[in-house]
Amino acid sequence: MSTSRSVLILSLLTILTITCGSLTTASPPSAKATMDVGLVVQATLRAVTEQAGPISEPSLPPAPPAPIVTTGGIAGQLMYPASGLPSLRIVAFQLGGGAYYYIDTALGQSSYELHNVPPGTYHVVAYPLPGGGFTGGPAGGYSQKVPCGLQYGCNDHTLIDVVVTAGNVTAGADPNDYYAEPGGFPPNPVP
Repeated sequence: MSTSRSVLILSLLTILTITCGSLTTASPPSAKATMDVGLVVQATLRAVTEQAGPISEPSLPPAPPAPIVTTGGIAGQLMYPASGLPSLRIVAFQLGGGAYYYIDTALGQSSYELHNVPPGTYHVVAYPLPGGGFTGGPAGGYSQKVPCGLQYGCNDHTLIDVVVTAGNVTAGADPNDYYAEPGGFPPNPVP
């Protein structure tokens, strides 16, 4: 307790003792004395409050800063040149860095979203995984043939650069060109 408050409380007790008499007195205080004590107590509390000033609430610690987003993502639609859609391993190869990031999809899953990809430029390739009646097959790439509509006469299988920025998901990277010559896309880096 602070010194000024201790002194104030002692002063209050002294005033009460003088006004009411000794606390050990056997005779009860008169009604007038009780009323005066009430006024004295109110005045004293008012003085204490004014002297102390406003009571400040304890301050809360500052809110933690929002996390800094340092990665992005890649998303796209999936297809396969068969009557069904196998499980696929979607791999994003970082250009100039040698790193790659991947996600596996479920049997019949028609879209993907790859998260936690560092900013940079990537090529996206899909590799069929064995299972569900599929034993493997050709890799599919997000190439110039995809925006051309995979039509006859669209023969450019050059992989399209996919740019990833922090905090954003780059959509529309559909690795659906399964018509390149064998070895036209990088091999699956994940055994």
